[in-house]
Amino acid sequence: MSAIAAEPAEPRRRRFAATINFWSVTTAVVLLLVGGLLLLPIANVVGVSLSRGAQTGGLLEHYITFFSERFYYQTLLNSLWVSVWAMVFATLVGVPTAYFANRYNIWGRSLVRAAVVLTFVSPPFIGSYSWVVLFGRSGVVTQFLNAYGVSIPSIYGAQGIIFVFTLQFFPFIFLLVSSGLKSIDQSIEDAARNLGSSEFRTFRTAIAPLLAPSITAGALLVFIASFTDLGTPIIIGERFRVLPVLIYGEFVNEFGGRPVLASAFSVILLTVTTGALLVQRRLSARYAHASAAIRPLELREQPLLKRILATAFVFLVIGAALLPIANIIVSSFLKANGPLLVATFTLENYARILDRIALPLWNTIFFTTVATLLCAVIGTAIAYIVVRRPGASSSLLDTIVMFSYAVPGIVLGVGLVVTYHEPPLALTGTSLILILAYFIRRLPFSVRSSVSMLQQVSRDTEDASVNLGAGPAMTFIRITVPALAVAILSGALLTWSNTIRELSATLILQSGDTTTIAIEIFNEVVNGNFGIASALGSILILLTFLPLVVLFTALGKKEEVLV
Repeated sequence: MSAIAAEPAEPRRRRFAATINFWSVTTAVVLLLVGGLLLLPIANVVGVSLSRGAQTGGLLEHYITFFSERFYYQTLLNSLWVSVWAMVFATLVGVPTAYFANRYNIWGRSLVRAAVVLTFVSPPFIGSYSWVVLFGRSGVVTQFLNAYGVSIPSIYGAQGIIFVFTLQFFPFIFLLVSSGLKSIDQSIEDAARNLGSSEFRTFRTAIAPLLAPSITAGALLVFIASFTDLGTPIIIGERFRVLPVLIYGEFVNEFGGRPVLASAFSVILLTVTTGALLVQRRLSARYAHASAAIRPLELREQPLLKRILATAFVFLVIGAALLPIANIIVSSFLKANGPLLVATFTLENYARILDRIALPLWNTIFFTTVATLLCAVIGTAIAYIVVRRPGASSSLLDTIVMFSYAVPGIVLGVGLVVTYHEPPLALTGTSLILILAYFIRRLPFSVRSSVSMLQQVSRDTEDASVNLGAGPAMTFIRITVPALAVAILSGALLTWSNTIRELSATLILQSGDTTTIAIEIFNEVVNGNFGIASALGSILILLTFLPLVVLFTALGKKEEVLV
């Protein structure tokens, strides 16, 4: 009897050992991969920044140089200045826009949400040069107003950067506040209104405190996106230099580059972004409120005048944010003479790029596709480890993946060059280094999407599969992956849309043979060829937006998945 009882226990032990071995090895491999692509480059950047210099020989020489020379430390102050003001203005614009779009029955609500998504996914540097086309010194609007003796503020410098950042990044606030409003129960507002509170006072005292985590998270994302953006300050910053531009200049300057100084400045940039994330997490924990929305906040019918004013405000904001995209598309069909555009319809801009777009288009699609597939495969495995195999190693893996949110593209680019520029892993300038950079930067999209779904899926079927003799790998492929198919596809579409417009890391890592559409647009803008840049920009916007059409229509996802 004991022999019979012992017999089935042995296969169970073997299956358990196989499961442990498979996922333990997988966890170790994934940790090595993400560590080698993220932690090691960052550690090397820190190490290089502490290299002893020729002046004092001290480990902190380059940091002392930064904070003692106004030319250097002023860039940090400039970055903080434009980022903080962009965060403030984006919040002032995004919160009421989200409130009106979600609480008022304004006209064209569905159009507003689609417009916000389009604004969100359009590359920031494209919007920057579009504003130059409109309001630059030779801009269409500038010339028109000058003909009537009307002058307008310059689009160049700090004010222009803040303006562009506000319109480009307020969708962070809009999307997160929209999501937060859906989690608030209607009874909270009803109780306040029944006690005689006005709409504004109800929002200020009852609704806004519950939205605090959403608002702070959105504000943080605006700050980080503004602080780390490279393209916009280069295009319209002129003499107003910010930290990312300084890093880029030090790394690729005409005298061969100074990677040590660039590394030190990169550490400063990374310190600020990491600190911002830590502050946000602390604020979110402090202001978090437990609220179960049994009956979410409802649309309110408003008096006609209030409805008109709310609709006008929302469409004014959305219209201003969409204006650069519309301008790019229209400009692509206008005759161009360098930076000057003539009101004559033509296909000349597209004809001029036909013989030069093949390589950057192929590179863009190929790099993005391979990076997206890597994110889908490895991100799904990481999600399984995080959810199904909790422990020290899975917590470490989860932390490393989420840390990539805080690493700016230019810092990652510098780190990868510093780490992988010599044999046996001389990857600098190759296609592989770009693919790996895109992969590690956008990995959180796939991980987060699969984690959310996996937390809702019972593991009973997986346990049954293992008990019936299937190995852990086969169970994962045949049971878990099909159950997560929608989440994997959603993560892949988000990864594609965010990867294809990557500029900062690409500027550091690309070579002549690995140029992308984003790089070609950037080069044409710098050279003042706005017609060609507009044609290339229209193609990039199309490639960015198409996957999101699938995401929101075929898969039925909501806009909040973007953040």
